[in-house]
Amino acid sequence: MNPLRPTPKLREIPTLVRSSPTMFRDILRRRYRQIPVRTLAGAFVSLVYLINPLDLVPDVIPFLGVVDDSLVFGLFLALLSSDVKKYLIWKKTTLIQPTSKDDRSLNPPTSR
Repeated sequence: MNPLRPTPKLREIPTLVRSSPTMFRDILRRRYRQIPVRTLAGAFVSLVYLINPLDLVPDVIPFLGVVDDSLVFGLFLALLSSDVKKYLIWKKTTLIQPTSKDDRSLNPPTSR
């Protein structure tokens, strides 16, 4: 994956889809602190646009009705792609420190 390429190649999409839940899980656990606000906003807007029956181009028009929905989804994938690529680079270069619960399991208390 080329982190400088703004849009994903077709063969990169499965990796991006598999890595997205991991990225959001690390965000919720506060391991990854670069919250992709732009991508989250784009996901919300895309979801509302795709669910909303009022489109710029009505779905009744053959072919063109689907094209606008595809463009919105493609823009969302481009946003997601750039953030997931940054996350994968961060994940490769950063050693995640164990949490305090993990520290206790590694170092059992000694009896006095």
